[in-house]
Amino acid sequence: MTHPEFGAVVHLGPVPDELLDELPGLYSSLRSTRAWFAAIDQMIPNGACILSNPRHVLVFTLKNDTVKILNKGFVISSDDTRRACQAIFAALPEARRIRIEVPFAPRELLLPHRVLDVIYPLVIDLPDTVEGYYASLGSRTRKNVRNFQNRLRSSYPDVKTEVQAPDPNDMRELVEQFITWNIRRMRAGGHVSSFEKDKTRRSTVTELMLRGGAQAVTTTIDGRLAAVEFVHYVGNAATIYAGAFDDQYADVHLGFLSTYWAICETARGGARQCHLLWTGDYYKGRLGAHPSTASQLSVFRTEAQRFWAFDEVREIGWRRCKEKVRSLLRIG
Repeated sequence: MTHPEFGAVVHLGPVPDELLDELPGLYSSLRSTRAWFAAIDQMIPNGACILSNPRHVLVFTLKNDTVKILNKGFVISSDDTRRACQAIFAALPEARRIRIEVPFAPRELLLPHRVLDVIYPLVIDLPDTVEGYYASLGSRTRKNVRNFQNRLRSSYPDVKTEVQAPDPNDMRELVEQFITWNIRRMRAGGHVSSFEKDKTRRSTVTELMLRGGAQAVTTTIDGRLAAVEFVHYVGNAATIYAGAFDDQYADVHLGFLSTYWAICETARGGARQCHLLWTGDYYKGRLGAHPSTASQLSVFRTEAQRFWAFDEVREIGWRRCKEKVRSLLRIG
């Protein structure tokens, strides 16, 4: 369906491969790739909104009266988002709301909406060289990197780091080791790993590593695996999705160094940004990461439909209640 008034075409039905293949070049976001949609969202797009001037390809699913735009972690203006929403509403009379994640202040959208959540993904803007990245760090962090590396190599002279593109069997083994280390470290800190809370997470993470063509930055000590970081290159950016290390090397700061080395590899690999998702703010901040802001919205056709969306009000209230309880438990 062509909507020249919005400079948009809305495609309904299975999304052609050529449109999905555009996403990495348009957005440089792991969270806007077919691998993420299949493995993490576990959704198959059944529609797309294509904008011109500038070009955007927003893929979505339609279920009942809700359109869910699957693109995430991408840059789009409020004007272009408004055009896309208006075109989708025009093409889908049954749609009452559109769920979308946006990088701008929600009030700029100028359409009826509700903020469902706000997240703060961490991003490093990378210089052209590893030397430039090291120089961009604070003086204290540079000193720590030097001291930690010297101490590690003094204690374990046979430490080696390399970049691998593992075959499927090796990738599964690396993911299993990562999960084992993650569970062990969380338990040691008195926490429950997400892999224990959600029994399906093991398979979804493995699928993402395989579908997304992840590289593994591995560290071995005396020939045995001691740390691993999983890196995805998408467009001109890299995402370090996850990493873990053998906690017997915690005293030589192997976890910090492993992440630092992985970031260096992304700079060496030509990435202009390194995405670190949204956990570990303190130590990732020391490594140069700064928070960006993304708002998860429901956009409505009319203000009346926004008012009557009581399911969202309950959803937001319940989530805030749980967050308050967790906060009180941490303080206690």
